[in-house]
Parts: sequence; structure tokens; C-alpha cells
Amino acid sequence: MTSKTRIAYIDQIKVFLTCLVVAHHAAQAYGPTGGVWVVHDAARANWLGPFFFVNASFMMGLYFFISGYFMVFSMARKSRGQFVRDRLKRLGIPLLFFILVVFLPFNYLLSGSKMGLAPFLLDSYFNRPPIATGHLWFVASLLLYSLIYLVMGGVASQPVNARPVFSVWYIAVYVLLLALVSAWVRSFYPIDTWRTWIVPLEPAHLPQYFSLFVAGILFNRFGWLEAVTRMQGLLFLLVAAAAYLWTKTAASAVSSGWLTESLTESLMCVGISMFLLSFFRHYANRQGPVSTLLSANAYGIYLFHLLIVIGLQSMLVHWAVPAGLKFTIVSLLGIVLSLGVSAGLRRIPLLAKII
Repeated sequence: MTSKTRIAYIDQIKVFLTCLVVAHHAAQAYGPTGGVWVVHDAARANWLGPFFFVNASFMMGLYFFISGYFMVFSMARKSRGQFVRDRLKRLGIPLLFFILVVFLPFNYLLSGSKMGLAPFLLDSYFNRPPIATGHLWFVASLLLYSLIYLVMGGVASQPVNARPVFSVWYIAVYVLLLALVSAWVRSFYPIDTWRTWIVPLEPAHLPQYFSLFVAGILFNRFGWLEAVTRMQGLLFLLVAAAAYLWTKTAASAVSSGWLTESLTESLMCVGISMFLLSFFRHYANRQGPVSTLLSANAYGIYLFHLLIVIGLQSMLVHWAVPAGLKFTIVSLLGIVLSLGVSAGLRRIPLLAKII
């Protein structure tokens, strides 16, 4: 632990997730993404399909868990006014900058629209989310969750003295409830259906994201992360692997059932997340110079990587090499170049307070 609010292994997980986000977007031009992407490359790699599936099951959910975990520290050491100013500075300013200065002109020029900028912005924000916010839908959601946390009075902002014993049965009950609620929501809003409810969001994953944000707060309050053993972490991984293998071997009529999809995803999300939290705590609870640099710039890498990745993908479109090689190059260069941009901007004191 580097300070009262910096925990080495959680910072390591945050770096891992940030690099995984860059790789996930790097793969969009080459794999069966199932969605729309700006760059269309003829080189394809079907093995990226499982990569997308596994990433999507846990990646952003674990991000929200970590955000909720650290939110407790932020709320505990600041007044309400300081907390709001900090959230607006760290989340609101980048969000507005990317919406108005980056994504608005980018999407406007790409669309060839004849409407004015203001109508185009309103149309994209409310009718075609998350075009207006791009990958900063996460930042918008986190800002909303933070304000909800504030309205609730910073519930569980202080750790309790008598800590209840952690039990895997808590996790089992959570997974079942998450699967049921997610399945119910998805009966109205299938995956990849987006709506703007104050901020652009995907209702299908809202139960997972918000509940894991709350779970991060509770895990901080009760000190449960320290209670997860190596064996329990391995057990969670085996459960996640079994859920994934089941989706690949079960008949399609069974694996696509009303509850099956949500249950499988919930098992994978919680299983992989708990394994990573246990693994990193036991085996990666220290930082060297490189990981410290990456940790300090993880937020900046997340903010700036998307356009860098798209630019790299565009440069490699006509290069006749396997898709796997392109994916590797774009992923690595995307991380390095985004790190360079973030580190360079953070040398400016005012920007260092934001990113």
C-alpha cells in the first residue's frame, strides 16, 4: 500500500483492466464484434470472438467495483462540497471535453449530416447513444453513481469495527439475484440496446454495473477483500470456466434460454472478478517503476486511447498481414502512445489534477 488510499494490488488490477480495454477496442476492427465500428479491415480473426465474450462478461463490472471501493476513501476524507467539486473536475470536465470537442466534430463530419451542430448533438445524445459520449459512457455513469452515493449520505463511508465473516454464500446469493434481475431487464432491453436516462447507458448491463459499484463500497466497509483466500479465488475461477465451457457445449436452445444467458454472464463476471482480486492481492501486491507509471496514467490512457487505436487501425488497413498481428501491434502501440499522451499532459499541473 503506497498511501492510505492507494492499494498496490488494486492499482495493478486497474492497470490490467485499462490495458484490456485498449486491447478490446483494438480487436474491434478484426474480430466478430457484433456491433458497429469505424474502421473496416478485411483481415479477420474469429478467435477474437471468445476474447470479446469473456472481456464483456467482467471487464467493466470490475471497473465499477473498484470505483465503488475507492469512492469510500474519497468520501471519508472530503466534505460534501469537496467531494462534488472533485467528481465534477475528475469526471465532468473530461466528459464535457470529449462530448463537445472530440466526439461531436468527429461524428458530425463522419455522418455528413446537414443539421446544425446543436441539433446533431441533441439527436445523438438522446436518440443514438452512446455516440455522443463514446467510451466515456463509463465516466458519465460513474459520475451519476457518485452523485447517487452522495444523495444517500455516503452510506458505508466508514469501515465498521466488528467485521462480519466473509462467506462465499453471500456471493452465491448475489449471483442468483443478479442473474434474475438482469434476465428480467433484458426481456425489455436486449444486450447492445442503449438508452439515455440522464446519461447514455445499456440497460441490459445496468444491474451488473450498479450493483458491483455498491458491492465495492460494501467490500471496503467490511474489509471482505482481505478475507478472500487463494483457494476461494481459485474456486471462483473454476466456476467461471465451467460457466463458459457450458455455453460452448450446451445445445443452443438451452444456452440461449431466458435465464441462462444472464446466469452464465453473472457467474463469469463474479468468478473472474473475485479470482483477479484474490490473485493480485496475493501475487502482485507491489509496484515497480513501470507499473507505478502505468497506474498514475491509467485514467489518462482510458481517456485518450480510442482515437489513437482508430488511427492505428486506419494506418494498417491496407497492410496484408494476419489479423492477429495487426491486433497485437494496435494493442501494444495503443497502450504506449496513450501512455505518452497522458504522461505528457500530466506534466501540466492543472491537467494533472484532472487526469
